[in-house]
Amino acid sequence: MSTCGKLDTTERHRDLFPGVYTWVSDLCDVENGSAIDDIHHYWADDGGIVSFGRAKAAGVEALRKHFEVFPELYEKVEVREPFHTYLEAGDRGAIEHDILIRTGDRDRAVIAREAGREEFRVTSIFTVLDGRITEMREAAAVKAGDD
Repeated sequence: MSTCGKLDTTERHRDLFPGVYTWVSDLCDVENGSAIDDIHHYWADDGGIVSFGRAKAAGVEALRKHFEVFPELYEKVEVREPFHTYLEAGDRGAIEHDILIRTGDRDRAVIAREAGREEFRVTSIFTVLDGRITEMREAAAVKAGDD
């Protein structure tokens, strides 16, 4: 029997992502400094991030370094729920969501419209194996009053 054209869209991994995004937000909380140690709960040892087509981190130690600087760069990172789009096919998931970042420093702001407050629409494609992320590919655009 041919499976050509049929995708398994069972949502096996949907419950993983609110935890991942809460973990990212908690990284910015100075009181919660040990949150980085939970990286193995969400990311595979060979996990990686590709942002705008460029590798940002490859392997859990590179991911750790990537996320460890969040408290220095950001006062707050908040992924807004509900997600605009959530699609799953096999071990891949696509999520479109809004994210709010507060930097507290105009010099570090990506956009200078409102110093220290930036909103983005993000599309991420995840590959998940054995309940942990092996790859995240993302692209984002500045939200400029759009819904």
